Amino acid sequence: MTPRASGLLRAGFCALACVVAGCGGDNGGGGGFFGGPVVTPPPTPPASDDTYSAEVRWTQYGLPHIQASNYAGLGYGHGYAVARDHLCLLADRVLTLRGERSERFGPDGLATVAFLQIPNLDSDLFYRVQLSDEEVDTAWQGLSTDARQLAEGYAAGFNRWVRDTAPEARPAACKGLALPQMTASDVVRATMQVGSLWKALSVAAYASASTWDQLGAPPVAKAKGDRPPTQRMASNAWAYGAEATGTNTSIMVANPHTLWQDHWLLMHQMHLTIPGEIDVMGADFLGLPLPLSGFTRHLAWSIEAPSTVTYPLLVALDVKPGAKPSYTVDGAPRELTMKTVALRVKQPDGSVRTQSHSLPYSHLGPLYRLPAEAGRPADWHAVTDPNVANARALDQILAVAKARDIGAFEQAVARNRGITAHLIAGDSQGQAMYIESGPLLDIGDAALRDCAVVPPPDDATVPGALDGRRSACAVRDADGRPRLAPASRLPALATRGIVQNANDSYSLSLVGRQLDSYSLLLGSAKAPPGARTLMSQRQIEDSLADGRIDVAEATDMVFGNRNYLAETTLDAVLAACSSAKGDATVQRACGILAAWDRRHNVDSRGALLFVELGPRLDNVPGLYAQPYDPAHPFRVRPVSSAAGVTAGIVAAIRDTADALAALGLRGDEKWGDMLARPTPRGRVPLHGGPGGQGVLNALEGAPLTKDGYGDIIAGTSYVHVVTWAQGKPVARVMVAGGQSSDPASPHHDDQLELFSRKQLVTPPFTEEEIAADPKLERRTLRE
Repeated sequence: MTPRASGLLRAGFCALACVVAGCGGDNGGGGGFFGGPVVTPPPTPPASDDTYSAEVRWTQYGLPHIQASNYAGLGYGHGYAVARDHLCLLADRVLTLRGERSERFGPDGLATVAFLQIPNLDSDLFYRVQLSDEEVDTAWQGLSTDARQLAEGYAAGFNRWVRDTAPEARPAACKGLALPQMTASDVVRATMQVGSLWKALSVAAYASASTWDQLGAPPVAKAKGDRPPTQRMASNAWAYGAEATGTNTSIMVANPHTLWQDHWLLMHQMHLTIPGEIDVMGADFLGLPLPLSGFTRHLAWSIEAPSTVTYPLLVALDVKPGAKPSYTVDGAPRELTMKTVALRVKQPDGSVRTQSHSLPYSHLGPLYRLPAEAGRPADWHAVTDPNVANARALDQILAVAKARDIGAFEQAVARNRGITAHLIAGDSQGQAMYIESGPLLDIGDAALRDCAVVPPPDDATVPGALDGRRSACAVRDADGRPRLAPASRLPALATRGIVQNANDSYSLSLVGRQLDSYSLLLGSAKAPPGARTLMSQRQIEDSLADGRIDVAEATDMVFGNRNYLAETTLDAVLAACSSAKGDATVQRACGILAAWDRRHNVDSRGALLFVELGPRLDNVPGLYAQPYDPAHPFRVRPVSSAAGVTAGIVAAIRDTADALAALGLRGDEKWGDMLARPTPRGRVPLHGGPGGQGVLNALEGAPLTKDGYGDIIAGTSYVHVVTWAQGKPVARVMVAGGQSSDPASPHHDDQLELFSRKQLVTPPFTEEEIAADPKLERRTLRE
């Protein structure tokens, strides 16, 4: 570690006194190539004695283009630009990942950990252990010099924005509050927490119930926050190779879905350039200094949540309390050890006191006292996590951004494995790829079943916990480190055909093939695909009817707003209506459904009624006449015509119509009047719909009221459609929710109307295009 890096990292480990409270005109969309004739970029800022130097140029819609001569400067300009748009959220993220929320807001306030709202005390204890100083230092030691400089610069850029912005000029959410001094360790923590997301979902809510003095306590009850939100996260991505496009190049479509409310998963667009070294545009998550979905002159890629993948495994230990608490491994007893975490905690009277929390540790690390779940009894558990001390996402994305083809892209992922995600990519040479990006534990499917504490119901289910009484079941090497599978055990599926994924497993990601040769930890090949995967396959088949897929058809995969559930069940639903001819309520509702275009466009009428009907149809016993057949995953299952099913459908229609009537709604209101986002200019009508019904442009609204869904909770966030022509990239992009989380920013929702009109824009990429942008704003930064 360099002296400067070491100092920054040590500073990040200290409890700081300055912290922040929890925070919660267009170009017509014209397409075109990047840039016409090749032009020589202007020189970067001259070398000087400054530690950091960068030029930031903002173009239309607040897109920052950061240019520097080295990675420290590149991070510096990027951190400055992100702080301008997300100051309060990013500061709040720093505070949360340091484990300092209880000191500022008290132990009972709520923190966002993964997608859960849990008490600050649980959040602090979880992050102090899982993102401890020691783990962060280990992760730092594993990074390249370039990645370290990038992290240092990003932190310095954030701090520069804070210094340059008077307290009264800061966003209202953090005005008047002291902001944290960011360090490189905070960037490392933000990178590591992407991998710790899955562990957090399992154990974070039980951190304060897992102290040493609870070793003899009864089983812990279910935590209130231990449920993912009803608005599930989702994403889609497609790469159409040369065989599908007929152009000797590929088309890559990125459609990540993230939260639209204040959350670190907001996506922020940027363009990063070191002339002759790196030139990449895309979108990140807050706190990460590189794009997770992006494109270059040779390659385009996108990230997806790996919903089918099991990363950490819980290991159940038979803890015996007493004067010397112990557990047994391979028939021999082992004593638990105690480690203490000291937290500063705000008291009801406003004072702050240090509270010590003693935590039990085994040879497998900290233990968590978890409630019973399906496949897992209430017990004490350790966690074997392949992502421990892993911040290699920084080096992975740097390598991806320099890759010139799919082969180099695959190597960049395989050598680092720092992002827990599915990645989809396409290149300028007509190749496409699906690759599993994160590290995977090295345990075979038979060993998983043999080690299960509770035998799984079938061979397609990952056990809820493994038996810690047997050392072979801990999935650790001789030094106690998680045992990782080699690259050959993870899918890297290249093709000149089509790659698709909508958060399902690798199994159906190569269009036209069905695979089943990889670990159950990656998802079962026998599991039914989700509705969005079914809709994707259906639309691909429709597009290929003409022999090839062009950019317009690829874009329509996102913005067509077709509803798979409606396309495959609505005819049967309407047929059931004939059995209730005397029921005026049912007949009126059926008339609305019959007139609906089965899409979720702004002007669609009837979408509201079907969206609300869908969950009720799911509850009709025996709805489908045939069970799912893994041998034919895309075969449409017919709706049963049995009398009981017909009666259930009619009852569901009536119940839906009555529920809407109670709100003063009929169900035939314009969809855009119901699904909209409030802005100072009024509600902006939006398109898209429930991903669970197979709408690829997934958009989840707040609970329904008489005025509609109120606001957008999650859904389509960043979109890019990238191809290549005449050796140059052609890109169309959009950040649906805008660049800034500050309501006072002109870029808070200035792309919302673009989204409403389904209008992607061509971003300025070359020096010539940036210089010609009518909204150009420049800032040269040095220190």
